[in-house]
Amino acid sequence: MRRSSRWLVFAAIVGATLPLSRFAHAQPGPPPEVAAAPADAELSGVRKMSLDDARTFARTHQLRLIAARQRLVAAQRDADVPGAQWLPRLGAMAQLVGSTANNSTTTLLGTSAVDLPRIGATRVESDPSLQPYPSTAAALGIRQELLDFGRIAAERNSLLLAGEVEKLRVASTALDVDLGVEQSYFAVLASVSIAEASRGAFVRASQHRDLARANVQSGLRPPIELTRAEADVARYEAALMRARASVHVARSVLAVAVGVDDVELDVTEAVGEPAALPPLARMLGMAAASPNVREGRARLEAQRGATRALEAQTRPNVMATASISGRAGGALPSAGPVPYGDGWAPTVPNYDVGVVFTWPIVEPIWDRRADASRAREQALSFEAEAALKGQRGVIGAAYVEASVSQQTLGALQRGADAARANYDQAENRFRVGLGTSTELADAQALRTEADIQLAIGRFQMARTRAALERAVSEAR
Repeated sequence: MRRSSRWLVFAAIVGATLPLSRFAHAQPGPPPEVAAAPADAELSGVRKMSLDDARTFARTHQLRLIAARQRLVAAQRDADVPGAQWLPRLGAMAQLVGSTANNSTTTLLGTSAVDLPRIGATRVESDPSLQPYPSTAAALGIRQELLDFGRIAAERNSLLLAGEVEKLRVASTALDVDLGVEQSYFAVLASVSIAEASRGAFVRASQHRDLARANVQSGLRPPIELTRAEADVARYEAALMRARASVHVARSVLAVAVGVDDVELDVTEAVGEPAALPPLARMLGMAAASPNVREGRARLEAQRGATRALEAQTRPNVMATASISGRAGGALPSAGPVPYGDGWAPTVPNYDVGVVFTWPIVEPIWDRRADASRAREQALSFEAEAALKGQRGVIGAAYVEASVSQQTLGALQRGADAARANYDQAENRFRVGLGTSTELADAQALRTEADIQLAIGRFQMARTRAALERAVSEAR
């Protein structure tokens, strides 16, 4: 989403500037100077926000950030799972089986839900029989972990480290949301400035056309002056329509970036001049604290925790077990009568209590999983180092862009002031009959182009400063 929003922002700005820039260079016109017209009525009546309000709203309503926080909650819930192995586990079972009874005396555990030993025996037959007999059982059992030799703690620690990764993802997503809001906000300001510049050019061209019409009707100018002025008005009008459309696009992008339900979101105020840039060396030193770099290191630690958890699976385990049960079998026992019900009802009561010690001494599967996890650790260690170097490169590039855009803005401002002065001189010369329509058209094109470039320059400075601040921001 961040990448698509960025392209929409640039599309809005380029869509507004290209028509005006092309026309300003190619189509001269002789409109006289008039006062700047007020903002279009269609650009009002939309919900507005300041930059601080937009950032605050996005922090609580932007779905990307909400989803990232929910992933963190899920990771924290995962970390609670291993600790549940210390809680008692209660299970029940009931069964009805028909089978042969060629057996001998033995005791064993038979189900996964309840540790139920088999008690009793049938007669030992020298000639096995295929005669089936019914057998029923019902039981309630409980298990309790006694000693795990650190296995559960290793599992929980692994999941806690995975939760740290999600926490840093939330911080990184929050900074990305802030950046998207800021750049979209600046794009609205730039598109409005371009729309105002195009409207001013259109109004001046319209009044120049009216002046040309009066001069042609009075015989002071040839008819070609009027037809040329009409063409200028039509083309500036088309450029104005495109500039207005770019405002709607930019405001739509801002609404998506902030996370409001409105189709469009407008801005309330311009952003002041940013402070001077600090030294580059100082900003490069902040790379290690960025969420992207810290996330890479957290991934490495989480993988190390996963390796320790896998290695702990082959440690011994001690568990207490107990159950109460009723059972009966229809086969003739080696001693005593057949229970009441001939095996169709579990009428023989029993209980058991025990301690079970297990130790998977040789378990190749867990060993190989641990080896694979250690290989992933190596890969993540290189990725963490690459993330730090990459972040330093991002900061350096953003610093250069911000520095250039700030230096360029001064030249653009001087160019806009000179273009307005040049236009005033050309218009005065035209009014007193010393200047030509071509000279006035050139001055009009130069002024329009300078106003557009100044708006773009302000947008570029604000955008690059926001990108630089994102590159050096620490997790919050």
